Amino acid sequence: MISRGRGIVVAMKFNSRLKHRAVIDITSLIDLVFLLVAFFMVTSSLGSESSITVHLPKAVQSGEVKKNSMIITVDEKNTVYIDDVQFNENDLLQEFLKRKNNLEGKYVIIRGDKRADYQTIIKVMDNLNRAGIPQFVLSTTQ
Repeated sequence: MISRGRGIVVAMKFNSRLKHRAVIDITSLIDLVFLLVAFFMVTSSLGSESSITVHLPKAVQSGEVKKNSMIITVDEKNTVYIDDVQFNENDLLQEFLKRKNNLEGKYVIIRGDKRADYQTIIKVMDNLNRAGIPQFVLSTTQ
């Protein structure tokens, strides 16, 4: 307490619970991270590999999968897929006729499981020929 003349003046020191803290503005950092994520999402290539698991037969020489190709998969249960969509064997010719015009300059790749029936793969190749798509390749592994 401080006394001055007649009155008493009380001097009190208040401590604030709110202390000054260093503030780091991370807005620009968040913007940068968002741009990097968007850049890598746009530029990354997932490829045209099929998501259906197939045990391909082995070969001494094997090429690479070309982009912009139609992939026909025959799994070990002799189920036929065109670009990962299942089709009945009786509907293959109609589907190939629909897709024929979009295949100019593209490859048709047949991925046949090594345990699939040879007859099923021959039916696929026969339907491709009947639809007017005589150029196709059989997929193998090295």
